[in-house]
Amino acid sequence: MSTSYVHGGTDEREIARLEKQARWTAQFSLPRFDAQPGQRVLDLACGVGAMAEQVSRRFPGVELVGLDLSAAQLRACRQNHPSLPVTRADGGRMPFADATFDRVHCSWMLEHVPSPEAIVREVRRVLRPGGMCHFLEVDNWSFMTRPLLPDVHDLLRRLNAAQVKAGGDPAIGQRLHRIFAGAGFRRFTLEPVVLHGSHADVGFLQGFVDEFAEIFEGLDESLGADAQPLIERATAELRSLMSNPAGSLHYRAWVAHGLR
Repeated sequence: MSTSYVHGGTDEREIARLEKQARWTAQFSLPRFDAQPGQRVLDLACGVGAMAEQVSRRFPGVELVGLDLSAAQLRACRQNHPSLPVTRADGGRMPFADATFDRVHCSWMLEHVPSPEAIVREVRRVLRPGGMCHFLEVDNWSFMTRPLLPDVHDLLRRLNAAQVKAGGDPAIGQRLHRIFAGAGFRRFTLEPVVLHGSHADVGFLQGFVDEFAEIFEGLDESLGADAQPLIERATAELRSLMSNPAGSLHYRAWVAHGLR
């Protein structure tokens, strides 16, 4: 399931970033998810448990379990979210019987794996008839700032190149149609989630800026020490949008729903 994780190790900084990311992501992702009390829900690639916590808060009464391959992230999950039952396993070979879950939730995961179709095929296997999976995925080619911030875009290009080199795909949202069809889903939907941050909603813009600035700040491990000056310049450029009344940030994520 896993390839080299471009966001660095599971230290306190990364755990805090993931918890904050989950709170920000939940506001536009989970309104597109659905689960009823009593249903069995798998949070695939649950990591440190941050998004599972958001799912459990918004859908009380579901029977939620988590799965991830990273031992380090699961240790953090068990410490910070002890009520979430978790299993360590590869998402391409899950230790669950056929037709185990009513829902599978997954966010920001397929971008990191070399064989996303194998993951989605395995998700289809563990879904019950009538069940649904929900994938939220990236499309980094859609990232845009106004005004143009050269260091920000330069650093994002380096991040994208590192992810491709590691076996991932920073624009996988554009390929979800082929992935779901290849995995055997005959019924699925794709929805672009257009995110626009501007001073018309300063709170959302701040969360948007923080999301990418903190991703950038965590690249010192994967890009190396020589990238640190660029990371610092790009982060400062991005945060400058908050003091520019005309500044804005744009991104398009994708939500895919597969129906069993």
